[in-house]
Amino acid sequence: MVKFWQVIELGKEATTSFVLEVNALNKSALIALDLLLIFPSEAGNREIEEILRGAGAIKARDRDRHNILCPASSFEFGNHIQVSNPSASVTSLVQPKNLVKYFKFKKGRDSPSDARNVLLVISVLVATATFQVGLSPPGGFWQDGSLAGRSILGSNSEVIFLLFVLFNSIGFSVSLFTINILTTNFPLHFELQICMIAMFITYNNAVTTTAPNGVKFLIIIFTSALPSMIALLANGVRRLTLRLRKFYRSSCEG
Repeated sequence: MVKFWQVIELGKEATTSFVLEVNALNKSALIALDLLLIFPSEAGNREIEEILRGAGAIKARDRDRHNILCPASSFEFGNHIQVSNPSASVTSLVQPKNLVKYFKFKKGRDSPSDARNVLLVISVLVATATFQVGLSPPGGFWQDGSLAGRSILGSNSEVIFLLFVLFNSIGFSVSLFTINILTTNFPLHFELQICMIAMFITYNNAVTTTAPNGVKFLIIIFTSALPSMIALLANGVRRLTLRLRKFYRSSCEG
């Protein structure tokens, strides 16, 4: 996507005369098409290349050979694109009408490495948030008396505290599971697994220590069995979702 934004910025620089010059040179003496062809292995190149070539884009080495005149009455001509409102035209490129379809992952267009990086960042954020909430539950802790160090929320309502711990533990465990998958075969992956196991044990000790006695045993069982259940639950939910989609499509077609 870096090259795409470079093309957009190139278009912005060339809109002073209400004309988009797709063959304008940047500071490195490169044209938009040259920037696109530098890394041919990235996904989405073919679609962007068709758009540029359709607008008359050429390579920098061929630029001197082309001397195309641009009549002012033509909307699209040669290597220029005439627009009535340059800022609106550029805005339409980066702000499509249907944002859901535009940002939705598409095979062949989006790079799997970019998708992995996004998922890794989101997983780390979820793990950080759920870990912090597990160590500092809502309401805080009792400071004095026999309940010192226990959760105030758990003392007021054991059911609410149990539900809070269960759902927060699911988010924390799934985020660690996702990080483990996304970093498979990475350097120091074994060391990273040790860190995640240590974090999970620390989290379990924290939530069980602050839990009220009435639900402490249930929390210990659930948090201990959750890591081994995540893969099975994820596959089960994924298969159920696919079946429901097939059933919905067949019912609509029928």
